[in-house]
Amino acid sequence: MVERSSMTRWLLLGVAVFLFVSYGWPAITGKTTVSSTQPLGRADDTILPLEQRLDEQLCKLSGPRFHAVLTTKGGALRSFIPDDEKYRTRHDGQPTDLVTTTLPSRLPLRTVLRLPAAAGSVKEQVPVDDLDWKLESHTDASCTFVYENETTRAIKTVKATNRPFELELELQVTNKGSDSRTHRLTVENAEWFRHADTKSSWQRQSEFQTQVEVNAGGKMVRWGVEDFEAKDFSDEGFTAEKWRRAPGALTFASLSTAYFAKALIPVAGGQASGETLIEEIFDPAHYPDKEKDPQFGHTFRSRLNFTEQALATNASASYRVLAFVGPKERETLANIGGSAFPTTDILNLGTFGAIGKWLVRYLYFLNSIVASWGWAICLLTITVKLLLFPLSITQIKSTMAMRKLKPEMDALNAKYKDDAQQRGVALQELWRKNKVSNPMLGCLPVVLQMPIWWALYTSLQTAVELYHTPFGPFVPDLSAPGKYFIIPAMLGVSSILQQHLMPMQGDPAQQRLMKWMMPTIFTVMMLFLPAGLGIYFLTNTWLGIIQQFSVEKYFKKQESLGEPTRA
Repeated sequence: MVERSSMTRWLLLGVAVFLFVSYGWPAITGKTTVSSTQPLGRADDTILPLEQRLDEQLCKLSGPRFHAVLTTKGGALRSFIPDDEKYRTRHDGQPTDLVTTTLPSRLPLRTVLRLPAAAGSVKEQVPVDDLDWKLESHTDASCTFVYENETTRAIKTVKATNRPFELELELQVTNKGSDSRTHRLTVENAEWFRHADTKSSWQRQSEFQTQVEVNAGGKMVRWGVEDFEAKDFSDEGFTAEKWRRAPGALTFASLSTAYFAKALIPVAGGQASGETLIEEIFDPAHYPDKEKDPQFGHTFRSRLNFTEQALATNASASYRVLAFVGPKERETLANIGGSAFPTTDILNLGTFGAIGKWLVRYLYFLNSIVASWGWAICLLTITVKLLLFPLSITQIKSTMAMRKLKPEMDALNAKYKDDAQQRGVALQELWRKNKVSNPMLGCLPVVLQMPIWWALYTSLQTAVELYHTPFGPFVPDLSAPGKYFIIPAMLGVSSILQQHLMPMQGDPAQQRLMKWMMPTIFTVMMLFLPAGLGIYFLTNTWLGIIQQFSVEKYFKKQESLGEPTRA
C-alpha cells in the first residue's frame, strides 16, 4: 500500500513536470509552436468577377416562432432570429442571430450546382459555385429566386412550413443548352466561432462549443475540431474534396452548439450523402502559432451532397430539402418533418445517452404537471433517489457498522502506523470477526449509480428548456450560475453536514481531508455550472441527509429490539 505522503510527493512532482514542459521549457528556449495548416483543396467559393455581379437583394419571411432574411447572394440565409423572448439574447448579452457566418460561400442553405474539380471534360451546367440569383417573387412566408444564363434556368424557393423553426427548400434545374450538361447539387449549413468563445472551462461547457454531425446508416456520428487537424485528412473517410463523409444511407446532416442546431434533411431529388468539414481560420503569416492569433476560430460545415445528374436539352431535375434552424427542444426536434425522421438524435446526451433520453422524457412529463422546470428538476431528483434507495441502504449500513468499529480501527491505525501491510491485515481480521464486509464494497452502490448521475449531469448541462428560464428570486436563469452564489454556498454547507454524517474511513488526516475536500470541490464547481445542475445537486444532498437520518434511526430501533445491523 502506498503511503499518503508518498502519493502526495508523486502528485506534486507530476504537476511540476507538466508546468515545466508546458510553460517553463518554451520560455527558456524561446521556441514557439508552429501550427500546421489543413491540406484543403480547391476553394469552393468560385464567383464571377466583381464587375459582373448583381446587386444584393434581401427577402424577409416569417414562420412559426421565427423571422428570417434571405439574400440573392447564393439564395442563402442572411439572418435567422427566434421570436421567443427567452432566445432573444445569448448568455453574453449579445442579440441572438442563428446565422453566425458572413461570407456568401459560408451562409446557411447555400446551394452549389458546380461539379467537383475532378469532373474532367464533362460539360458543367453552371460556371461558378456562388450564383447571383434574382428575387422573382415573395410573400410573408416564402421567397422565390431565379438564376438564368444561356444554358441554365434554376428556380429556388425557400418557404416556411407550419412547424416551428422549419424551412422547406425546393430547387428545379433546367438545361437550356443544345447538348447534355451535368450538375452536382450540394446544400450546406455553416457556423463560425472564435476558438476563445468555444473553449470550455471549470467544468462548464461553452454554449458555443460546436460539433458537425451526420445521421447515416441508422446511427449518429459526431466530429469536433480535434477530428480535422492537418494530420487527420489522410484518414479513411475523407473525400477527394477533403470533406469527411459518413458511410451508410443518409437521414440528415447537422451542426449543433450546446443549445441550438441546424439540420438538413434530403426529401426528394435522388441519393445524397452527408459530409462535414471544420476549417481552421487563422493568419499563419503573422501568427505561426494559431493559438496566439486573437481571431483564430473555426468554420463548422455540414452538407448534403447529391449524386451528379446529366440533363439532356430541355430536361429538368427537381430537389426538395427540409431545413431546421432553432433550439434543441426535444418536442420541437421530434416534430421536424411531421415526426418522420429520428431528429431527436441531435440531442447529445453523452456516454449514457439511453438513460438520458428517458430522464429527459420524464422531465418533460413532470414539467407538464407542475409548470416549472425548476420544480420538475427537484421532482426528478426525488424520483431517482427513491429508485436507487435499495442500493443506498447497503451503503448506509456499511457506514453504520464501520462507525461502531471506529475506536478499534483508530487503535489499529495508531499501532501499525509505520507498517501499512500489517495494518491492512489487522483491519481485515477485525472486519471478519465482526462480520462486516470490506468498506470498499460499501462504495459499490455509488459506482452502480454513476451512470444515472452522469446522464443527469449531461442532460441538465445542455438542456435548452432551462435556457433563460427563471426559478425563484436567486435563479434568473437555470442555464447560468445563479445570483450571489447562493446555491454554491448552500451546497457547500449541506455537503459538509453530509460528510460529517457519513465519515470516511482511514487515518485521521485522510478523514479531515475528505470532510473538507469534497464540499470544497462541489462548491467551486457550482460557481460556474448552470443553476439547474445546482438545484439537482442541492436537492440530492438534502435527500441524502434525510435518508441518512431516517435509515440510521430505523436500524438503531431494530438494534434496540435485539436485531443487530450487519454490513
